[in-house]
Amino acid sequence: MTKLKHPAVFPVVFFIILTSIYLVSSFITGSSPEIDRLDPPVAFPGENIIIEGSHFGNTTQDGFVIIAGTRPTLSSYLEWTDTRIKLRVPDEVDSGRLFVKTGRKLSNGILFTNREHIPVVVSGPAGSGQPYLESISPEKGIVGDRISLSGVNLGAERGSSQVLFSFFSSDDRKNIGCSELDFDYIGWDDHNISVYVPDGATSGSVKISTDRGMSNSIYFEVTNPYGTKRFNQQRGYQLQYGVTVSNVIADPGSNLQIWVPIIQSTLSQRNVESVFEPEPMWTNYRGLNRYNLENLQPWNEYNLTQTYWFERFAIETDINISSISGTYDNERKLVSYYTKEDEIIPVNDKIIKEVVRSIVGREKNPYFKAQKLYEYLLRRLDYVESSGSQTVMESLDKRKGDAYDYAVLFTALARNAGVPARPVAGFLVYGNKQTVNHWWSEFYINGLGWIPVDPAMGDDMSLSDLPVRESNSDYYFGNIGSQHIAFSRGRINIKKINPDGIIKSKEKFYSFQAIHEESSGNIDNYRAVWSPIQVVDWW
Repeated sequence: MTKLKHPAVFPVVFFIILTSIYLVSSFITGSSPEIDRLDPPVAFPGENIIIEGSHFGNTTQDGFVIIAGTRPTLSSYLEWTDTRIKLRVPDEVDSGRLFVKTGRKLSNGILFTNREHIPVVVSGPAGSGQPYLESISPEKGIVGDRISLSGVNLGAERGSSQVLFSFFSSDDRKNIGCSELDFDYIGWDDHNISVYVPDGATSGSVKISTDRGMSNSIYFEVTNPYGTKRFNQQRGYQLQYGVTVSNVIADPGSNLQIWVPIIQSTLSQRNVESVFEPEPMWTNYRGLNRYNLENLQPWNEYNLTQTYWFERFAIETDINISSISGTYDNERKLVSYYTKEDEIIPVNDKIIKEVVRSIVGREKNPYFKAQKLYEYLLRRLDYVESSGSQTVMESLDKRKGDAYDYAVLFTALARNAGVPARPVAGFLVYGNKQTVNHWWSEFYINGLGWIPVDPAMGDDMSLSDLPVRESNSDYYFGNIGSQHIAFSRGRINIKKINPDGIIKSKEKFYSFQAIHEESSGNIDNYRAVWSPIQVVDWW
């Protein structure tokens, strides 16, 4: 065997090894591409656009661009440098987020609008009495801005009418309405409407839906100086759950009201279809179905079943933290409502106040406030499956909590710090179609909308077959997976149907609702079994 004796061999080999390590390390840990500016943000197919930013690489071999899920062909690129990309907009490209991808790194997203999607304002109502929009003011703004719409035949009052904004994602284009849950509607008469730009809105058409028909469209540009939200990792589910009432001992004429939560239709839970057996008396009243079991018959069994099909998306955020404004519109009801104490959120507790004063200090940026309080909870509490505490404050004192404690405490701390926040109740899907009740939170940033936070998952709550994150604590502040299914965002306040009714409420349930069951008349006994969530199918 030949021996290597030349004195230069080992230094050369050593140099090659070091160079290889450096190249691999550079590939893995290199800076992610970042988009600063898109010029113009609105263009026709075939026109040129310029992307400015950093860490793009020096040639087209270093990466590629994605526009609303479409990857342009190599011939579309006219220029590519580390800080600038010039390309021709592909034919039939959709409107949506534009990204630059280099290696395994994906940039922040910035909105591109196909000018062909911008509506042309017609000259007047299409028919007698049909709603017609004349103008929108201002013509551009951020999520949470107040805007005014002017027109004719808009309706003397709102009723069931809606203001619809555009929503674009990489795989879907649809309209979203202003949210009653977020108090987006301000004023409404036959000629003028005032609303806040809803969470999730993107540049595109705005129109009015009334009982007289759909109005014309008018263009509104949504700017996003504070960052973007992405909806990805799509998963489909078929779920079934319900309530069985039995062992009834009651006099004739006795009634039982059952309030069953529904799957919420949101930007992250879409294309919801349902079958109810039997049909409820009221459908989707504040996120609940009301079943009225009249004239209960002794020893009869009543089965209420709800089946849903829907698509669930993960929510991931790219946030320009330093540019976020530290102020909120205190006249907006969303701000006042989601910063006050309620039946489950102890905002004014003395210990909550002391913690906020100690942790937040003089911080003005609401994102940093929320982040500091989140990190405090992860330091303060140890996650347990069931804390056994009577109150969340007891869990804080014992330094251990379950997912419910984490979500409610984070919400209380954020609200006390002046950051609008609300708890979310639902469940997690894991393993082989298994489910477990779960709770998380979200806080509101003007210009971005609601930002998800899951403190329990961030503190390494573990379930089988959930995606492995590089850092749970980092990921679950601002992001949430497609295994999270939501029933209620904040508390659902409903009143008794019968002033003399006897109510029952379930604690640490998959919906934050004030009433689950209400009995009236002379009922000596009944048994209501709420079935666990069953995942019938997924895809």
